[in-house]
Amino acid sequence: MDGPSQPIQSLLLHGSVVSSGDAPAFAGILSALRGRALELTYSRPFHAALSERGLNAPGDAVLEKEGLEGQSPDMILTFGGDGTVLETAAMLAGRPIPVLGINTGRLGFLSHLPMPGAAEALASILAGHYKVERRAMLAVDFPSAGLGDHFRALNEITVHRRDVASMIRVSVHRNGVFINRYWSDGLIVSTATGSTAYSLSCGGPIIHPDSNSIVLNPIAPHNLHDRPVVIPLDGTLEIQAEGRDEHLMLTLDTRSHTVPAPARFTVKPAEHPFLLVQLPDVDFIETVRRKLHLGLDAREGDFGSEAQENRPQAR
Repeated sequence: MDGPSQPIQSLLLHGSVVSSGDAPAFAGILSALRGRALELTYSRPFHAALSERGLNAPGDAVLEKEGLEGQSPDMILTFGGDGTVLETAAMLAGRPIPVLGINTGRLGFLSHLPMPGAAEALASILAGHYKVERRAMLAVDFPSAGLGDHFRALNEITVHRRDVASMIRVSVHRNGVFINRYWSDGLIVSTATGSTAYSLSCGGPIIHPDSNSIVLNPIAPHNLHDRPVVIPLDGTLEIQAEGRDEHLMLTLDTRSHTVPAPARFTVKPAEHPFLLVQLPDVDFIETVRRKLHLGLDAREGDFGSEAQENRPQAR
């Protein structure tokens, strides 16, 4: 982790939805930002969502392209949930720009700053009172799929069956050493950051983001002794997946791609980490405990207002 950073002079704001209920909070945040001597740029989807609520301003600078070519803001603010942060990670394509997630939903590990009080918190953040966590990302090398050069994931990479009910076979080697051959619906390769996402839903362990580890987690394995395995982050995974269908699905965070089978590709740590902005008093263990209700027991009475407030939404 890095310590407090330099004051912020320029921001890129990204999101996709501005609900009517959140419109007053958005208005307050935008007023606070526009009242400062900041260079503000808006992603096109976010500016369009603001326009629908009458929250845009004359002369707003709008990012014309999906990527960040030619843009180098001091920080990116995302408005939404963890999915919006993951979208931003893809947009960055390895650029070392810190990202702060402002949560408009309920459960968020990456988008952790709640809308209520965000305007006040931003004043401290813009003055440089924040820390930056370096979160490892994974890079995929899959030339035959024609998926482009910037093929990275912050949470997980998953290969799984597409249209057929039968299982697929996924073989995994690390640095040339055989690990396992899974008969399953698919395989999740999760970062420590992603250990609280899809992998956790499939029975995987929670990994502290400071751990240089990844998780291999089969999805609905045929052999019940095939359990999630934690291995070092460094090194190269060689993965081959095949099944009865001519195609498989390969996902990177929120993006899905149909790829030909058999699929042969490698996974290794990305060259550059993702820079996640955190408030100075935020602790990962405390966040997990609060959001997943760790240490709470119904036998000891009502979970209380804190548990109700952070109850996960239905998947």
